[in-house]
Amino acid sequence: MSSTKGYRSYRGKGGAGKTLLIVLLCLILLAALGFLVLQRYAVYGADGSIRFELPWVQQTEKPSGDDGNAPSDPTELPSRIVVDEPTAPVKPEPAELHGIMLGESVLLGSADAALAAVPASANTVALRVKNAKGELLYGSALQEAAAVGAIKGGSGANDVIKALSEDGFYTVARISTLHDSLYAAAHPADAGVQQLKYPGYIWFDPDSTFFLAPEKPAARQYVVSVARECAALGFNELLFDEFGYPVRGRLNNIDESQRTMSKSAALAQLAGELRSGTEEYGVKLSVQLDAATVLDGGNEKAGQELAALAAAFDRIYVETTAEQLPALTAALAPYGAELVPILSAPPASGSYLLAE
Repeated sequence: MSSTKGYRSYRGKGGAGKTLLIVLLCLILLAALGFLVLQRYAVYGADGSIRFELPWVQQTEKPSGDDGNAPSDPTELPSRIVVDEPTAPVKPEPAELHGIMLGESVLLGSADAALAAVPASANTVALRVKNAKGELLYGSALQEAAAVGAIKGGSGANDVIKALSEDGFYTVARISTLHDSLYAAAHPADAGVQQLKYPGYIWFDPDSTFFLAPEKPAARQYVVSVARECAALGFNELLFDEFGYPVRGRLNNIDESQRTMSKSAALAQLAGELRSGTEEYGVKLSVQLDAATVLDGGNEKAGQELAALAAAFDRIYVETTAEQLPALTAALAPYGAELVPILSAPPASGSYLLAE
């Protein structure tokens, strides 16, 4: 029994010694690692002294004459050099638009031919990019347009647009807004103006062409997508014509049963979505109205209210004559709207756009 006790006592002393040795070795190892780490921050003086400059310790004293901007070692280069890239100069908008409308064929030709077609007196060029058929005359990437066969232009058309802009012209994209046979025929229920007597069929005007219904979200979304794409091409201004409901043909055969808002409210919503959808591009938005609509203060059939449209758009374009200009200017004066007449010859002063 006594020998067993002695054996147990011997084993206990040996275990305590091993534990102490392990702790001692750990401390030595930590000290060695700490010394290696501190060596990175060791600074040796000329007199052989040594000090440690730790990055997490704030320096409270600065050498005299140090403004806080100069590096501690003038031979050291900064780890990162930031260069401010020069921004491209913003092309100023002309004080007056002296413009010309170019035909659809211009976008199908060369850039040189387009530049040659602009008279020397012009500072503005208006290009038809979407016609009443619904054709897109530039190189579009919209899948919904491709699906209905609406893309008629290519990269060459985009080169024409770029060339005119780079040559210093103020560029205006003319967009047929709601007169759109291709997309309306392909999506009569979701986007088109439909017939009342024959439910499910697209309504057509005397020319057998079709219209988009702005109260339908799909129609508005498509128009906004086209507008965004034109803005991204670099146009300075988007001019929306055919911005209204049909006014010709058998209007009593239009199905209005699913209309959830008034005509004017639907156009106002479309105008608002066009504004928010293109805002990032900084383009101006304009609308083209006929002279009678401006002089009468609106067009009930089309759903156009002059006051609302003048507030929603930056400019109002009107195809007119020089004799009618004073009356149109007076009609728009209460709304503070800028008038751009579309004429056959330049007026004595002011902005204008010459018809094709």
